[in-house]
Amino acid sequence: MPTHAPPVSAPAAVAPADLEAEARDRKHGVIYMLVAALGFSLMGLLVKIASTTFPTMELVFTRSLVMTVITYAAIRRSGLSPLGVDRTTLMLRATFGAVALSLFYLGIARLPLGDAVTIQYTAPVWTAIAAAVLLGERLRPLVLLGAVLSMAGVALVARPSFLFGGVALDGIGVAAVAGAAVLAGLAYTFTRKLRATDRPMVIIFYLSWVGMAGAIPFALGGWVWPTGWHWILLLGIGLTTHMGQVGLTEGMRRLEAGTASAIGYVQVVLAFAWGALFLGDGVDALSIAGAALVVSSVLLVVRRG
Repeated sequence: MPTHAPPVSAPAAVAPADLEAEARDRKHGVIYMLVAALGFSLMGLLVKIASTTFPTMELVFTRSLVMTVITYAAIRRSGLSPLGVDRTTLMLRATFGAVALSLFYLGIARLPLGDAVTIQYTAPVWTAIAAAVLLGERLRPLVLLGAVLSMAGVALVARPSFLFGGVALDGIGVAAVAGAAVLAGLAYTFTRKLRATDRPMVIIFYLSWVGMAGAIPFALGGWVWPTGWHWILLLGIGLTTHMGQVGLTEGMRRLEAGTASAIGYVQVVLAFAWGALFLGDGVDALSIAGAALVVSSVLLVVRRG
C-alpha cells in the first residue's frame, strides 16, 4: 500500500470547472455588494428628502412595514419557518438593529448625507470589538489601531468646535449616528452568531417586524398622512432598504470580509455624490480626509492575515 499522496492528475481534471465556478461566484458577490451600496445610498437620499415632511419614527415604521411584507412572502415561498431557530439571538439582533436604524434616520435628518454615512460606516470596527468581547474572538492590535483611526476620522467629519473652532456639525445628529454605528456593530456581531442556525431572510424578517412594532408607539404621536407622490417616496425607502439588505447578505456569503467591505465603500462615495447633486451639500477637504480615515480604519479591521 503506497504511503505517499495519490497522484494529482485525477482532481486536476475537474479543477478548471471548480475554478470557473469560484470565479463566477466571486463575480456575483461583487455585483451583489455594488447593489447593496447603491440600495443603501439611495435609501439615505430618500430618507433625507422625506425627513423634511415626516417624523423620523414614521419613516422607520413605513420602511419596516414594507420590508416585513416582502421578507415574510419570501420566507413562506421558501418553506422556512418565520419563527427561526435561535429566537433569543434573533430578538437581540433585531432589537439592536432596529434602534440603530432609528438613530441613523434621526442623524440623516440633521446632518449632510455624506457625513452621516461616513460616521455610520465605522460600524465594522465596533463589530470586531464586540465580537472579541461577546464571542471570544481574538482582538488583534490592528483592530485597536482601526478604532483610533475611525475616531479620528469621525472627529474630522464632525469638527467639534472645542477642537477646530468655528461651526461644527449638529451635535445631536453626530451623537445619533455614532450611537447607530455602535449598535449596528453589536447587531452584526449577533448576525455572525446566527450564521450557524438561521437563514438570512429570517434574520431580516425579525429586524423588520421588531422595528415596525417598536416604532408604532412613537410614530402614532406625530403621524403625518402621505399624499400624492409621498406614497411613492415612502415605498421607495422600503424597497431600497430591502435591496441593500439582500445585496449585503448575498454578497457577504460569496466574498471575503475584506473584499466585501472594500466594495462597500462605494456607498460613502455615492452618499457624498447624492448630497452634492440633489441636496446642495458642500464637500470640503476635512470631510474627505475624515472619510479616508474611516475607510482606512475598516480596511485594517478586515485585513486578512
